Amino acid sequence: MSEDRKIIQKIEGTLTRDKRVNLNSGTVEISCEGGYVTLTGTVPTVAAKRLAVRLTQELPEVKSVRDELRVTTDSPMGDLQIADHVRHAFIQERNIEEGNIEIETDPEGVVILRGHVHALAYTRLCEVLCWWVPGVTEVRNLLVVDPPEEDSDEELKDNLITILEKDVLVSPAKFRLDVHGKKVTLRGRVDSQTEKDAAEKDCWYTPGVIDVTNELTVS
Repeated sequence: MSEDRKIIQKIEGTLTRDKRVNLNSGTVEISCEGGYVTLTGTVPTVAAKRLAVRLTQELPEVKSVRDELRVTTDSPMGDLQIADHVRHAFIQERNIEEGNIEIETDPEGVVILRGHVHALAYTRLCEVLCWWVPGVTEVRNLLVVDPPEEDSDEELKDNLITILEKDVLVSPAKFRLDVHGKKVTLRGRVDSQTEKDAAEKDCWYTPGVIDVTNELTVS
C-alpha cells in the first residue's frame, strides 16, 4: 500500500471517530499526494467542515490541507440573490466599508470575499454574515486586515460576543463564553433549544474558532 493511501485511510478513521464530523452523512472525498491533502464534497454542518479540516491538519503525516468542502443546504438560492443578500447585510453594518469588499458568488452557493477591512473583528463579522444567508454552502474569506492586527483569545472572545449580540435568536447576556487556545466553551442557561443551537452555530461560523463545547442548558 502506498504512503498516500495509508494517509487517506488514517484520515478516514479519524473523521469517522468524531461524531460531529459524521463522515457517513456527507459525500466527503479525500485525495493525497505526497502528504498534501485535499478534502472535497459535502458535509452537513459548518462544524463538520471546520473539524474535518482541523483534525486532518493535526495528523503528523499531513503537510497541508486544501479545504474544498461545502455545507449542504435546505434553502438553495441563486448566486445573484445570495450576492444581493450579502451586500445588503454588509451595508447595514456601519463599521463595514462595503465599498472596499468584492463579493463573488457561484451557482453552488459559494461566496468569495476579497478586499480589505480596517479591523480583525470585521473580517470575522463579514464571514458570519455570509453564513447567515440561506443557501450559502461555503465562504472563502480572502479579506485583508489593514493595518494588520495581532490576534488573541481575548480578541476572539470580544469578536464572538459582538457577533452573538447581532443574532436575533441569541441573548448572550444570559450566559458565559470562555475562549482558551481558540477553543470556545458556552455555559449558562438559555430559553430554548433554538437559542442553544444558534449560539453554537455562530461560534462555528466565526473564523479562528477551532472547537466549541456547548454546555448551555435550556430553562
